[in-house]
Amino acid sequence: MHFSTLTTILLAATGISAFPALQKRLDAIPLSIYPSTGCNSGPTPLTTAFIPTDGSCFGISPIVSGNTDSGIISQSQLLALPAGCTLVAYSDSTCSSVNNIVYDVTGRCGTFGAGKLIHSAKTVGTCA
Repeated sequence: MHFSTLTTILLAATGISAFPALQKRLDAIPLSIYPSTGCNSGPTPLTTAFIPTDGSCFGISPIVSGNTDSGIISQSQLLALPAGCTLVAYSDSTCSSVNNIVYDVTGRCGTFGAGKLIHSAKTVGTCA
């Protein structure tokens, strides 16, 4: 009977330590989009863009009819990102501009400046 108790404990411990490997990764990262520098002070975003975690370029400006000047990822979402996962926003629609905003710091409001829109974003690193 003592042997079966040890076996049960060992199997339970193995299952617990394997759990993180079985957790589903994020499918998308929500980037809240604001007019002008609104993510510094505005209470409500224009929209939330769900950026795929597969590294593909996601166009932001076509999804709203308004300025998409600034964006922010909530603190809880940043904390949920896998280690080595970063979101990058771009000033062009092809995710290739040298003008970009890197979102890897909790609560950072990113903007290119007034009238300079966030046109696209993609994930970089191990996100999916």
